[in-house]
Amino acid sequence: MFNKAKNSPPENKAATLIPSDSRSSAKQGTPTSSARPSLSVIGGHTQVEGDINSDEDLTVEGRVSGIITCKQHTVTLGASGYINGDVFAHTLHISGEVTGNLVALHRATIHKGAQVSGTIVAPCLVLEDGSVFHGSIDMNPDNEVLKNAFNDATGSATKTSPKTTVDKRATASANAAEHDTTKAKAND
Repeated sequence: MFNKAKNSPPENKAATLIPSDSRSSAKQGTPTSSARPSLSVIGGHTQVEGDINSDEDLTVEGRVSGIITCKQHTVTLGASGYINGDVFAHTLHISGEVTGNLVALHRATIHKGAQVSGTIVAPCLVLEDGSVFHGSIDMNPDNEVLKNAFNDATGSATKTSPKTTVDKRATASANAAEHDTTKAKAND
Protein backbone atom coordinates (compact mmCIF):
# COMPACT_ATOMS: atom_id res chain seq x y z
CA MET A 1 0.00 0.00 0.00
CA PHE A 2 2.76 2.45 0.91
CA ASN A 3 4.92 1.30 -1.99
CA LYS A 4 2.17 2.08 -4.43
CA ALA A 5 2.07 5.71 -3.27
CA LYS A 6 5.84 5.99 -3.51
CA ASN A 7 5.91 4.60 -7.04
CA SER A 8 2.98 6.62 -8.33
CA PRO A 9 3.75 9.61 -10.54
CA PRO A 10 3.86 13.01 -8.78
CA GLU A 11 0.57 14.83 -8.74
CA ASN A 12 0.14 18.12 -10.50
CA LYS A 13 -0.22 20.32 -7.40
CA ALA A 14 -0.20 23.54 -9.39
CA ALA A 15 -3.66 22.75 -10.69
CA THR A 16 -5.09 22.87 -7.16
CA LEU A 17 -3.52 26.21 -6.24
CA ILE A 18 -5.50 29.42 -6.55
CA PRO A 19 -3.75 31.79 -8.92
CA SER A 20 -2.52 34.92 -7.14
CA ASP A 21 -4.05 37.22 -9.73
CA SER A 22 -7.59 36.00 -8.93
CA ARG A 23 -7.39 37.68 -5.52
CA SER A 24 -6.34 40.99 -7.02
CA SER A 25 -9.30 40.90 -9.42
CA ALA A 26 -11.75 40.86 -6.50
CA LYS A 27 -13.41 44.15 -5.74
CA GLN A 28 -11.79 46.10 -2.95
CA GLY A 29 -13.88 46.06 0.23
CA THR A 30 -15.62 42.81 -0.68
CA PRO A 31 -15.50 40.49 2.32
CA THR A 32 -13.79 37.17 1.80
CA SER A 33 -14.02 34.03 3.89
CA SER A 34 -10.58 34.69 5.37
CA ALA A 35 -11.22 38.39 6.02
CA ARG A 36 -10.22 39.67 9.44
CA PRO A 37 -12.48 42.05 11.32
CA SER A 38 -11.54 45.65 10.66
CA LEU A 39 -9.61 47.60 13.28
CA SER A 40 -8.85 51.27 13.83
CA VAL A 41 -5.76 52.28 15.79
CA ILE A 42 -4.98 55.60 17.41
CA GLY A 43 -1.20 55.51 17.63
CA GLY A 44 0.95 56.28 20.64
CA HIS A 45 2.00 59.66 19.27
CA THR A 46 -1.54 60.75 18.35
CA GLN A 47 -3.86 63.00 20.34
CA VAL A 48 -7.56 63.21 19.51
CA GLU A 49 -9.85 65.90 20.88
CA GLY A 50 -13.49 65.22 20.11
CA ASP A 51 -15.96 62.37 19.98
CA ILE A 52 -15.24 59.12 18.16
CA ASN A 53 -17.96 56.90 16.65
CA SER A 54 -16.69 53.60 15.29
CA ASP A 55 -18.31 50.63 13.58
CA GLU A 56 -15.19 48.52 14.00
CA ASP A 57 -12.83 47.51 16.79
CA LEU A 58 -10.78 50.40 18.16
CA THR A 59 -7.37 50.35 19.83
CA VAL A 60 -6.15 53.49 21.58
CA GLU A 61 -2.43 53.76 22.22
CA GLY A 62 -2.42 57.58 22.30
CA ARG A 63 -4.58 60.19 24.04
CA VAL A 64 -8.30 60.79 23.51
CA SER A 65 -10.38 63.59 25.07
CA GLY A 66 -14.02 62.97 24.24
CA ILE A 67 -16.71 60.31 24.06
CA ILE A 68 -15.87 57.02 22.37
CA THR A 69 -18.86 55.12 20.98
CA CYS A 70 -18.17 51.64 19.62
CA LYS A 71 -21.38 49.87 20.61
CA GLN A 72 -21.05 46.66 18.64
CA HIS A 73 -17.29 46.18 18.88
CA THR A 74 -14.30 46.13 21.22
CA VAL A 75 -12.38 49.11 22.53
CA THR A 76 -8.86 48.38 23.74
CA LEU A 77 -6.82 50.95 25.64
CA GLY A 78 -3.11 50.17 25.54
CA ALA A 79 -0.80 50.50 28.55
CA SER A 80 0.45 53.93 27.42
CA GLY A 81 -3.00 55.14 26.30
CA TYR A 82 -5.15 57.75 28.05
CA ILE A 83 -8.88 58.49 27.72
CA ASN A 84 -10.55 61.52 29.28
CA GLY A 85 -14.24 60.92 28.65
CA ASP A 86 -16.88 58.23 28.51
CA VAL A 87 -16.54 54.98 26.57
CA PHE A 88 -19.46 52.92 25.26
CA ALA A 89 -18.51 49.54 23.78
CA HIS A 90 -19.62 45.95 23.47
CA THR A 91 -16.38 44.80 25.12
CA LEU A 92 -13.68 46.83 26.90
CA HIS A 93 -10.03 45.98 27.56
CA ILE A 94 -8.35 48.70 29.63
CA SER A 95 -4.60 48.68 30.29
CA GLY A 96 -3.95 52.45 30.40
CA GLU A 97 -5.53 55.39 32.23
CA VAL A 98 -9.19 56.43 32.05
CA THR A 99 -10.91 59.41 33.65
CA GLY A 100 -14.56 58.93 32.82
CA ASN A 101 -17.33 56.37 32.69
CA LEU A 102 -16.95 52.95 31.09
CA VAL A 103 -20.13 51.32 29.80
CA ALA A 104 -19.86 47.82 28.29
CA LEU A 105 -22.74 45.76 26.94
CA HIS A 106 -20.90 42.46 27.42
CA ARG A 107 -17.70 42.66 29.47
CA ALA A 108 -15.16 45.13 30.84
CA THR A 109 -11.67 43.95 31.75
CA ILE A 110 -9.38 46.27 33.72
CA HIS A 111 -5.89 44.82 33.27
CA LYS A 112 -2.88 44.95 35.58
CA GLY A 113 -1.35 48.44 35.57
CA ALA A 114 -4.56 50.20 34.49
CA GLN A 115 -5.86 53.25 36.35
CA VAL A 116 -9.57 54.02 36.11
CA SER A 117 -11.48 56.87 37.79
CA GLY A 118 -15.22 56.92 37.17
CA THR A 119 -18.19 54.60 36.97
CA ILE A 120 -18.10 51.18 35.35
CA VAL A 121 -21.40 49.77 34.10
CA ALA A 122 -21.11 46.23 32.74
CA PRO A 123 -22.86 42.92 33.39
CA CYS A 124 -19.47 41.19 33.57
CA LEU A 125 -16.40 42.87 35.09
CA VAL A 126 -12.85 41.66 35.60
CA LEU A 127 -10.50 43.72 37.78
CA GLU A 128 -7.06 42.17 37.60
CA ASP A 129 -4.61 42.30 40.51
CA GLY A 130 -2.44 45.37 40.14
CA SER A 131 -5.14 47.54 38.57
CA VAL A 132 -6.25 50.75 40.30
CA PHE A 133 -9.92 51.73 40.36
CA HIS A 134 -11.65 54.73 42.00
CA GLY A 135 -15.39 55.07 41.52
CA SER A 136 -18.52 52.98 41.43
CA ILE A 137 -19.49 49.73 39.75
CA ASP A 138 -22.91 48.62 38.52
CA MET A 139 -23.14 45.07 37.18
CA ASN A 140 -26.94 44.93 36.85
CA PRO A 141 -27.73 43.80 33.28
CA ASP A 142 -31.08 45.63 33.55
CA ASN A 143 -29.41 48.95 34.40
CA GLU A 144 -31.19 51.87 32.71
CA VAL A 145 -27.87 53.45 31.64
CA LEU A 146 -26.94 50.21 29.89
CA LYS A 147 -30.35 49.83 28.26
CA ASN A 148 -30.44 53.45 27.07
CA ALA A 149 -26.87 53.40 25.78
CA PHE A 150 -27.32 50.19 23.79
CA ASN A 151 -30.95 50.50 22.74
CA ASP A 152 -30.05 50.38 19.03
CA ALA A 153 -27.45 47.64 19.42
CA THR A 154 -29.61 45.24 21.45
CA GLY A 155 -32.90 45.94 19.73
CA SER A 156 -34.65 46.17 23.08
CA ALA A 157 -37.94 47.98 23.32
CA THR A 158 -37.07 50.63 25.88
CA LYS A 159 -38.80 53.17 23.67
CA THR A 160 -42.11 51.64 24.77
CA SER A 161 -41.31 51.86 28.47
CA PRO A 162 -42.92 55.31 28.94
CA LYS A 163 -46.16 53.84 27.54
CA THR A 164 -45.85 50.91 29.95
CA THR A 165 -45.33 53.36 32.81
CA VAL A 166 -48.40 55.33 31.73
CA ASP A 167 -50.41 52.08 31.50
CA LYS A 168 -49.28 51.08 34.99
CA ARG A 169 -50.29 54.48 36.34
CA ALA A 170 -53.63 54.30 34.56
CA THR A 171 -54.20 50.81 35.99
CA ALA A 172 -53.18 51.99 39.46
CA SER A 173 -55.56 54.97 39.17
CA ALA A 174 -58.38 52.73 37.98
CA ASN A 175 -57.74 50.29 40.84
CA ALA A 176 -57.70 53.15 43.36
CA ALA A 177 -60.97 54.53 41.98
CA GLU A 178 -62.53 51.05 42.11
CA HIS A 179 -61.29 50.65 45.68
CA ASP A 180 -62.81 54.01 46.65
CA THR A 181 -66.14 53.00 45.07
CA THR A 182 -66.08 49.71 47.02
CA LYS A 183 -65.40 51.62 50.26
CA ALA A 184 -68.26 54.00 49.52
CA LYS A 185 -70.67 51.10 48.89
CA ALA A 186 -69.56 49.39 52.09
CA ASN A 187 -70.21 52.58 54.08
CA ASP A 188 -73.78 52.93 52.66
